[in-house]
Amino acid sequence: MSLSTQHNSDPLVKSAERLKQWCIHQALPTWAARAHLPDGSWVEHLDLSGQADRNAERRWRVLARQVYVYAKASSLGWYDGHAIAENTYRKMRDIGYVHRVRMDGQITNDTRDLYDHAFYILSASSLHALTQDSKYLADADTLLGWLDDTLAHPLGGWKESDKVNFDAPRRQNPHMHLLEASLFLHSVTGQVKHLRYAQSVFALFENHFFDAGTISEFFDADWSLASGNHGQTMEPGHAVEWVWLLGQYSKATGTDVRAYQDTLYQRAITQRGWFLNDEETKSGDTRRETKRLWVQTEVIKAHLAMAECGTLGARGMAAATIDALFPLYLTPDGLWQDQLNACDSNIAATIPVSTFYHILCMASEAERISKHV
Repeated sequence: MSLSTQHNSDPLVKSAERLKQWCIHQALPTWAARAHLPDGSWVEHLDLSGQADRNAERRWRVLARQVYVYAKASSLGWYDGHAIAENTYRKMRDIGYVHRVRMDGQITNDTRDLYDHAFYILSASSLHALTQDSKYLADADTLLGWLDDTLAHPLGGWKESDKVNFDAPRRQNPHMHLLEASLFLHSVTGQVKHLRYAQSVFALFENHFFDAGTISEFFDADWSLASGNHGQTMEPGHAVEWVWLLGQYSKATGTDVRAYQDTLYQRAITQRGWFLNDEETKSGDTRRETKRLWVQTEVIKAHLAMAECGTLGARGMAAATIDALFPLYLTPDGLWQDQLNACDSNIAATIPVSTFYHILCMASEAERISKHV
């Protein structure tokens, strides 16, 4: 079989192209038209009829995620989102790196949150990648410096926000997204100082987050596991997100992470269908049999990451799971059903803007890896 014939018969090529075309022709223009506001900001969500909710308070990091979406789409040549990304970034920065903002622009929560800041750094990095404008790189460096000056914890990592003490509980999730942001920034700049943040989080992964094929979520200030049921929480979506991020970390540093990837991947997909639950216990008991869309995008990215390192069957699973999104999650008009119950019925009360970040990253990875047979 010729390489051309093999490529044409590859199911991932077809599935990735279908997803790409849905992003280009449905999702990107639909969300720009319905959820992006004249002042550069975004609504928090659409209602189930697909109309913007102009009353809901906004999580301000949603703007940072949308900067990433439209900057990335522009970098890929999928959509001319350059102006949208820059206008959104300008509005986000003008209000400040806060937590929540009303529709009238009034700040309702001025907390400077670690999770939020990971996305503020990602947004600046995305625009620097698109424009090569040094002002965005300067913003990313300023934000990283602020984290070091204000949130750096003496026991490793960073505290949750500027409103808590150093003895406050901590989570792996904000650190995971700081790993993502620093890896993206390093991929743009090649500067060792940006990789340092990723290396710090990877050390936390090895010493605290990874636990016998699961990811621990909640900790006390000293990184001891939170007591009781809280400490036994396992979010399958985060476990598979780590599979992909570990692959990105390995490419950036040369670190051998394959054993971690294999263990997390096999634990996540064993005796399951296409989609993963929102929450389980570390022993595998189901806590929430609901299934958010973002979790499934991370499953697909995990399949893609394992396909990239040669895992048998992972490429086909990526293609099949992308195809499975369309009848249940992704709608023909570029919107989505954001959470299904055990009977595959939508139970989400809204269509959140924030999910687009997960979808666009998955779609771009699917296209990238589909080109390599």
